[in-house]
Amino acid sequence: MQVETRHQPGFAVARCVLAPGESLVGQSGSMYRCGPDLDIEAMAQGGVLAGLKRAALGGSSLFLTRYTAHGAGSWVDLVHELPGDVTALEVTGGRPVQVTQGNWLGCSAEVTPQTKWAGMQNVLGGEGGFVLRMEGTGTVVLGCYGALDAVDLGPGEQLTVAAGHIVGYDVGVALDARRMARGRTIRSLKTGQFLVCDLTGPGRVLLQTRSPGELVSYLQEKLPKPAAGGDEAGRDD
Repeated sequence: MQVETRHQPGFAVARCVLAPGESLVGQSGSMYRCGPDLDIEAMAQGGVLAGLKRAALGGSSLFLTRYTAHGAGSWVDLVHELPGDVTALEVTGGRPVQVTQGNWLGCSAEVTPQTKWAGMQNVLGGEGGFVLRMEGTGTVVLGCYGALDAVDLGPGEQLTVAAGHIVGYDVGVALDARRMARGRTIRSLKTGQFLVCDLTGPGRVLLQTRSPGELVSYLQEKLPKPAAGGDEAGRDD
């Protein structure tokens, strides 16, 4: 599978070009448009129980979509649900990658998304307790909110990232969540960034410049609040 990107970084599209007989497994709802000569089928990869686990814990869909090219081949355009960038990442059996909730768009049929417990540090860091581990050999397509930064950390090299900005990371990268100001809750609150994650190499780390959680908080603050007592409050019949 060859991946071509366009409209980066604000409204990026990943075109996945498939040879005859080649398949792409996509997240439900990630397809923007596609070419002819495609067989399209809904599937619960790994069975219904595995699909339920992905949906309930990994932030993925219960049913995935398999696109298989025939004839002279075809293509599928994948997009993220929020405005931002996309990237294609190569994984191998010896270098799986863990993806946080909401960032996986699709992958080669030879790659399997498995829901894995990422540990309490992932929970405390605001990235959720479960991740999708991409195992196998092939190409994974990821999307993000905002622009995408890719960092390769050397052994023992450390990077501090604000909560909610991690897209994915190699299995060998260690993650440690903490307050922004070490040991000082009030000072952490004053920084405006309470929780951060320390990532330690070796391995690659993918980050997004915007946080979906911050977007939700902004909208909740700006949207009008419902009146006390519901819609009937203050109504004079």
